[in-house]
Amino acid sequence: MDSKQSLQVAFVSFIERRRRPLSSIPSVIVIGGGISGIVAAYTLHNASFQVVLLESRDRLGGRIHTDYSLGCPVYMGASWLHGACNENPLAPLICRLGLTLYHTSGDDSVLYDHDLESCTLFDMDGHQVPQKMVIEVGETFKKILKETENVRIEHCDDISVLQAISIVLDRHPESRQEGLSNEVLQWYICRMESWFVVDADKISLKSWDQEHILSGGQRLMIQGYDPIIKTLSKDLDIHLNHRVTNISYGCKKVVVTVEGERNFVADAAIITVPIGILKANLIESNMIPASTFDYGKK
Repeated sequence: MDSKQSLQVAFVSFIERRRRPLSSIPSVIVIGGGISGIVAAYTLHNASFQVVLLESRDRLGGRIHTDYSLGCPVYMGASWLHGACNENPLAPLICRLGLTLYHTSGDDSVLYDHDLESCTLFDMDGHQVPQKMVIEVGETFKKILKETENVRIEHCDDISVLQAISIVLDRHPESRQEGLSNEVLQWYICRMESWFVVDADKISLKSWDQEHILSGGQRLMIQGYDPIIKTLSKDLDIHLNHRVTNISYGCKKVVVTVEGERNFVADAAIITVPIGILKANLIESNMIPASTFDYGKK
């Protein structure tokens, strides 16, 4: 079949799709098998949409990954439920599945060191850091963070939290720490970095504390989030190892191309891949007119 014949077949296919009855099932391609993509596909599937989910890895979950290779759950990604309340859409599902949660905040916490000030620290030689020092430096760190609010007001453009801390220390040299106290201060900064999973020089001063804190405290998922992923993905049309390379759209249709040049066609697509993938332009996109719209194989 030459290119002209292929174009004619594609055009006839387009006309046939345009003539389909209004009662036909709408179709959606969900790109990305992380929790966002899975929930989107799950919700659409339950609303009687025809859904296909494409995931580039050989597993679902994205940053949610529970490894059972050692015979017990090892959290390679998400492991906590932040906000055990009905306002958190995951909480009712976790409750319905009967998953075990351990309280890790408040007076009923199963963790002895459930707040930073109560953590036991040791120096490089294995000697315990005096608890009084840990508490005092912790209070100083809170004051430094409080002062960064003024820095945020003064700067129209965003800067990093680390830059703001440096500015505060220049203005308030009495807050600077020396020796072991400085190491404790750096530990507090490291704890902040671990919370955001990025170095302090990459944490946005304007946005770092703008989250909405849900009630209900913190809970540790004993079995990990794997049971959630399995429950939400059950009965979905999932294609693993399908890395999307191109998205073509137009005439109320979307064509998604994966490695190997296989095409998936639907009425719409939802993109849930990490923002880094989009910034790197690893998925190309283009709009093409109906006369050249090649639907390929579905």
